[in-house]
Amino acid sequence: MTEDVNPPRRRYDASGRQARARQTREEIAEAAKRLFQESGYARTTILDVAQEANVSPETIYKAFGSKGALLGAVVTASIRGDTDATPLRRRPVIDAIRQEQDPRRQFEIYGSLLAEVNPRLAPLVRVMREAATGDPEIATKLEQLKANRLEGMSEFAALLADGGALRPGISKQEARDALWTLNSPELYELVVLERGWSARRYGRWIAHQLAAALLN
Repeated sequence: MTEDVNPPRRRYDASGRQARARQTREEIAEAAKRLFQESGYARTTILDVAQEANVSPETIYKAFGSKGALLGAVVTASIRGDTDATPLRRRPVIDAIRQEQDPRRQFEIYGSLLAEVNPRLAPLVRVMREAATGDPEIATKLEQLKANRLEGMSEFAALLADGGALRPGISKQEARDALWTLNSPELYELVVLERGWSARRYGRWIAHQLAAALLN
């Protein structure tokens, strides 16, 4: 039996490299989050983030593109809870709300979700608001964040309306606006960061307020 002169090439497995790249991206995002919250957007430089994450500035630019894009990625990760590309509306917790038949239970699930998300998100939204006054790119990202929330609440309001849960006289638009207002990071700031509520108490209160405002 002769040896094969040109044995078949092994298929290149890029999973290890992809995992390392994802880990690096997560470490950069976490470092940027800390610095943005501690020092503010304007005073935080890419070099600062690079040193905090123990990478080169070039690595950050390659992964994110710009400081504004980095902040946007950090905000997105704070909403999702990780750097995975799957949008929040396609995650199991949102599916659970869609599948739940009891609207009060839907609000309880949603309140618990907000109690998880807003502790991560609200401090970064404050960073964005401060930066938006002098940075058009961040101002645009902040408006897009608001628009995305409104779109999500439009879907939630439609779900409630289609299920016959809304109190007579409450339109989809009014339900959407109530949901959008009560889920705002700014409201979380007021009751948790300024008044000292626990996140758990805040989540329960949101569920109660939504039920009182919208349901039969």
